[in-house]
Amino acid sequence: MPLVSIVIPCYNQGQFIEDAVASIRIQSFGDLEIIIVNDGSTDSFTNELLAGYDSDFVTVIVTENRGLAAARNSGIAAATGKYILPLDADDKIEQGYVEKAVTVLDQNPDIGIVYCRATLFGAVETDWDLPEYSLQRMLIDNVIFCSAFFRREDWLSVGGYDEGMVYGWEDYSFWLSLIERGREVYQIPEKLFSYRVASDSMVRSKEKWQKVEMFKRIYLRHKKIFSDNIEVWINAVLDSRDLYYTSRLYVDCGAGISDEGGINRKIEQGTRKIVFDLDKYSDITALRFDPVDTFAIIELGKVVATYSSGAETVVDQVRCNELYALEGKLFFDTVDSQCHFPGFGSLELKGISKLTISLHFIALGESALKCLVDYQKELIESLRGRKLSSKLNRATRSVIRFAPGYKKR
Repeated sequence: MPLVSIVIPCYNQGQFIEDAVASIRIQSFGDLEIIIVNDGSTDSFTNELLAGYDSDFVTVIVTENRGLAAARNSGIAAATGKYILPLDADDKIEQGYVEKAVTVLDQNPDIGIVYCRATLFGAVETDWDLPEYSLQRMLIDNVIFCSAFFRREDWLSVGGYDEGMVYGWEDYSFWLSLIERGREVYQIPEKLFSYRVASDSMVRSKEKWQKVEMFKRIYLRHKKIFSDNIEVWINAVLDSRDLYYTSRLYVDCGAGISDEGGINRKIEQGTRKIVFDLDKYSDITALRFDPVDTFAIIELGKVVATYSSGAETVVDQVRCNELYALEGKLFFDTVDSQCHFPGFGSLELKGISKLTISLHFIALGESALKCLVDYQKELIESLRGRKLSSKLNRATRSVIRFAPGYKKR
């Protein structure tokens, strides 16, 4: 019996099968079998190709069309390998994937899912920048692609892929089933899988209600793991509802600027004044004000320092890292906008109890970025106009200089 079974469901994708199989043939690991499941294809080319498929280590199974989850289950049920790799008919694996995954599984009995880094090809060609696996990330969304290795005995123990996942995400539900069994996940740090991007992919073409049905089914099937980690979902909901920008005053008490030594203030576009209380700080050596953590166009008004004695001083020197300063407006093209106070020496900072900053957020985020781009376009057009005018002036002088009867004075 082969050690590895690679299961390829195929529905009307005969044009890609040869590429998928060829990517398996080049593997350095030879103890494997390929099982192609013709999932009720209606395309004559696919049916004729698979009907005549003849290879000593390829088996073709024909079933009625029941969807991807059922096709995978049919292929795995017929498989004899200890380890299983699902591979969609239009995807490919790179040389060494099988051997490296088998080594991990052989040496680590607690690991139940082995995958790798990946690339996208087809309609899009780039690295597939999936986040690193963690249970917290996995409970928010699937971060493991469909072509990961697992043990056949684990597939049996969880009842295989959920065939009720008719609109997709069957691999997500299956990985959660293995994780619930206590199986660990390992990612090979190499790009060994290539996923074909098509404009008519199954997941992209789904309606919102279909996605809702599938994610509801996933939750109901895996209620315990979601319930045991409910704070992950609560945090995600709060983050999505509580979107806001932050102003920050960094306070240096001799140890330098750091995130620990700072005061945050939640701000919105209508914010006109920000007050930072500094009573708890002693021996302040420097202050730095970061207006907002996004692209911004700001009018900066008065900056007033209030001292414990009640006295007030208007800070008349402010140096910022804006890209442009125009008619009192500061254009920041960075999410790390900064304002320094070079006129504040140690004496001026001694005894300060409050810093009040008046300002007006004219535009924030994408709207600010759009204004920046529009202003740069205006600058470019203005420069073009000046250059054209300069060229015309030079051309006119040349015509005058060389005209008949012209005399140099």
